[in-house]
Amino acid sequence: MKREAIGATYSLDREPNLAIIVDKFGPNSGEARGALGVYICGTLFGAIYMSILASILGSTGWFHPISLAMGAAVGSGSMMAAATGSLTVLFPEAAKDIAFYSGAANLVMSIIGTYICIFFSLPLTQRLYKWLEPILGRRYPSSTNGEEKSA
Repeated sequence: MKREAIGATYSLDREPNLAIIVDKFGPNSGEARGALGVYICGTLFGAIYMSILASILGSTGWFHPISLAMGAAVGSGSMMAAATGSLTVLFPEAAKDIAFYSGAANLVMSIIGTYICIFFSLPLTQRLYKWLEPILGRRYPSSTNGEEKSA
């Protein structure tokens, strides 16, 4: 991964973060490919992971169902829905509260997270990429057709 690493690592890749990357770098950029790849993986595997994690943490009794519902809002909408579904099965008496608080926390995370990504994490990730890519990246000379030569 080259420039794809910027799109893949600067955020949790929620829905607004895809729009930020496409607006800033364009839909055919490496950054957009990285962000979309992480978003797709999070949608597919993250939803399964969040539902299992919510079930395990909910069944331990260590956390209140409302705190777990608010914690479920960290990922994308599909991850939140999967975790919320698991929690409502474990705590049917609090199903309305779980849905309310997870939705509210998702909204707050979307608003605050968008500004943090625009003003903090994306510029920081770009600076780190400029600094670390020459150190960690491949330093193979390019051929005329754009393919890398093997060492």
